[in-house]
Amino acid sequence: MNKDAVVLAELWRGGYLESAHCGHVAVVGEDGELIAHAGDPHRLVFARSAWKPFQALAVVESGAVDAFGFTDAELAVCAASHHAEDIHVQAVSSMLQKLGMTEADLRCGAHAPYSAQAAAALLRSGRDPSQLHSNCSGKHTGMLAAAKQMGADASGYLALDHPVQQYVFDAVCDVTGMNRAEVAVAVDGCGVPVFGVPLAALARAYACLADPDLAPSSRRKGLRRVRDAMMAHPEMVSGTDRFNTRLMQAGAGEIVAKLGAEGVFGIGLVRRAGQARAFAVKVQDGASRAVEPAVCRVLQELAALDAGRQDALSEFAFPVLRNVAGTVVGKVVSPVSLQHR
Repeated sequence: MNKDAVVLAELWRGGYLESAHCGHVAVVGEDGELIAHAGDPHRLVFARSAWKPFQALAVVESGAVDAFGFTDAELAVCAASHHAEDIHVQAVSSMLQKLGMTEADLRCGAHAPYSAQAAAALLRSGRDPSQLHSNCSGKHTGMLAAAKQMGADASGYLALDHPVQQYVFDAVCDVTGMNRAEVAVAVDGCGVPVFGVPLAALARAYACLADPDLAPSSRRKGLRRVRDAMMAHPEMVSGTDRFNTRLMQAGAGEIVAKLGAEGVFGIGLVRRAGQARAFAVKVQDGASRAVEPAVCRVLQELAALDAGRQDALSEFAFPVLRNVAGTVVGKVVSPVSLQHR
């Protein structure tokens, strides 16, 4: 687990180093090959929700998006780890209505909204969280749509041998350049299969998302459609003022990104011929507080954003620590330095 890990983020309190989070970074170029790294770029990672843009390919390529009249914002929520704000819940509800289905058809389970405001409003209403509030409800609704369009039994869509999940498995292999025997398979937090690949292979998948011409020809149209929906509606992919949202907004059509649980993040850099095309980050202990500074540091190392756009992310690049009274008592910084090949 600790082989070749490097420090991705440090927590400083009162001028003293209190904690450190280690992990790995893999950067790939325009041909999808590794060009830079920190730590072990071949470390196996379950990309968790960072797979969602590629799981959404089943919705697009099956013809479900067009058949059921999903909007681009609704397609974006299929690739989301949303915060259950009204815009997200309404989008999922709209898609289910178009499918002639209900929340009862979802198999993602329920949890409280990630948005503190939405959670507080739900509590005040006296209602319990529903499956609509699950951060994965958009993905699951998309899978229901794909199953229906394929003529498959929608009730069993969680199973690895279901046509939708087999379709996703093939898509993961295509964008990573791996075969099935090389991919680890387990179960994600929402019940669907989750795939484990080397970090560099995950970065290659995001290079294909940034530039679909890197992918097999059969995947290019779908990747482009998912990518464009995510970049056009970044607020649907995460939540208001969240890092994933703000990052794509700062990228202004040049960044497509998706967070995954347990300290995973994938980023595709659009329109960067001759330069780094994508990278992926894995925080080894899964700590989410290390992800944002590390991602911002790698973006800086790669000169992927100009100074103004980098400044727009400063609160995520250099988060401060506050005590319960609101006083600043420390900071989190990333010391990552890439090794170029």
